[in-house]
Amino acid sequence: MPVCVYDEPYRVDTAALGVIAKESLSAKRYRKPIKQVPVFKSEGPLPLTDCFTAPCANVCPINQDIPEYISLAGRGNNKEALRLIIDKNPLPFITGTICTHKCMSRCTRIFYDESVRIRKVKLEAAVNGIEEVMKELYAPAVRCGAKVAVIGGGPAGLASAYFLGRLGIKAAVFEKSGRLGGVVRKIIPEFRINSAVIENDIELVKSMGADFILDSQPVSVSELIEKGYKYVIIATGAWGRIGFKLDKGSCADVFDFLADYKNNPEDLRLGANVAVIGGGNSAIDAARAAKRVKGVKKVNIIYRRTRSLMPAEDDELELAANEGIALMELLMPVAHENGMLNCARVTLGEPDESGRSAPEVTNDHIYIPADTVISAVGGKVDTEIFSESGIALTGTGLVLTDPHTLETNINGVYAAGDARRGPASVVEAIADARSVADAIAKRENLSIDSCIRDERKKYSNEAAAKKGILCFAEEAAGEHERCLECRISCCNCVDVCPNRANVMVNVPGYLMPQIIHVDAICNECGNCNTFCPWKGAPYRDKFTYFTSPESFKNSMNSGFLPLSGGMYRIRLNGSIFTSGRRGREYPDWLECLVKAAVEQIPIVRR
Repeated sequence: MPVCVYDEPYRVDTAALGVIAKESLSAKRYRKPIKQVPVFKSEGPLPLTDCFTAPCANVCPINQDIPEYISLAGRGNNKEALRLIIDKNPLPFITGTICTHKCMSRCTRIFYDESVRIRKVKLEAAVNGIEEVMKELYAPAVRCGAKVAVIGGGPAGLASAYFLGRLGIKAAVFEKSGRLGGVVRKIIPEFRINSAVIENDIELVKSMGADFILDSQPVSVSELIEKGYKYVIIATGAWGRIGFKLDKGSCADVFDFLADYKNNPEDLRLGANVAVIGGGNSAIDAARAAKRVKGVKKVNIIYRRTRSLMPAEDDELELAANEGIALMELLMPVAHENGMLNCARVTLGEPDESGRSAPEVTNDHIYIPADTVISAVGGKVDTEIFSESGIALTGTGLVLTDPHTLETNINGVYAAGDARRGPASVVEAIADARSVADAIAKRENLSIDSCIRDERKKYSNEAAAKKGILCFAEEAAGEHERCLECRISCCNCVDVCPNRANVMVNVPGYLMPQIIHVDAICNECGNCNTFCPWKGAPYRDKFTYFTSPESFKNSMNSGFLPLSGGMYRIRLNGSIFTSGRRGREYPDWLECLVKAAVEQIPIVRR
């Protein structure tokens, strides 16, 4: 047995260990967010080969090429980074500022320290690359005679106009107000996203040649068709009010309040104490806005569940807390009178249809000072335009559409964004806009061109080496230093296997390395299944190296068993054959993979 020799006697510094143990209980770096992070797995089975994938891109509604643009931006090539971003995302400034960033919740870097700041990189690429990109953006020539009317100038409408224009389809956007941008422009406070940022995206969209009709009277689908529009896209958002009903007293609506705050903050009079009912981002916006109103001293957010179950983003909650806004959990408002909000205490029961614990009201009440109460429990879709046009709705009042084309029951009429989803994110609106634009292009027999650029590089040890160094955001010169480039080097199953039963094998002549599972040293602990970005399990689904006839016979895995004379017994998708026998063909890649595995995996046959 080898013996390690040290210059000095090796011993554990128990005092230092105690300090580390104590710090781990309170230090921010050792604490996960209190909110539950949803588990996202890539759809479909785990591929037998070429399985490396970027979870951040997979969970993104528009499948943004995240590792690629991070790599470009990290090399100082912001122009190319932004060109790659706007291929799928024509609103990089808005999404770079307020995107809900599901991508960051699935970043593999979380397994090591903390997520790559993906949203931050997008915004920096937009800020630093927009001037050069705008010099080269132009509207392609119109490629067909069909005209498209877009109802609504919010994110879904803007993105629809961009994608249609890029495809050579003439679009006109009808916006009933005098400003484009929808909720982002009219409701979200300036301290979260300022108007100049939004205007950058609007100018980018306008470069694709759409017409914008502002201050337009409400238009109907039939009216637009009569005017010669072959297609109509309804992107009207979710402006309907839900409101919160109290037994006594009333609440101000969050949309009305935020609109007033954005337009005339100096005229607002809320009193000294404000209570905001709700748990979403709009509730946080309202609370932070109220705190900035003259005369307001105390703001409380009243929520019927706990912080871990709130739909609001964790970083938004953190900002509110830093501004002195209190979150009061497990409370159900009942009445508002005489400057006090009467709230019943709540306990959490079994999960309801949302998957979260259902609140159950108790008879125990508390009273909270509140001169003004703001209801921020969400918006809903105004169905008037749909009912007038004979457009079918779901049981929940959303537009019923084809799941792929997003076409309604009316030929040539589509819905995008909140109209079909209910209150949703900007990036989800962009995803809908792309789907509709592509569907219309296909109906007009137009090719769907894309400037997607694959930044996937040949595998190098540099990508893998990043895993060996803990590197928090504030310590890195750039986020590209922290991005693990999962599309070229995932290997989670290799890293987490305690027995090293999953092995990375470099196959001559192939771009990506491959994962080989070694049956003899696997105890099926399931670690690889937990950390794999796919829904499959590497110990069952990866090409397996067997070391005995018995293990090969007792398994259903695709894999191989070395035989004498340099031959192999191979199982591929349930079919078994022996290499080298005449009449039994198998792919060249399989032979290369098997030979590479045998050469590179030092295993003792048992």
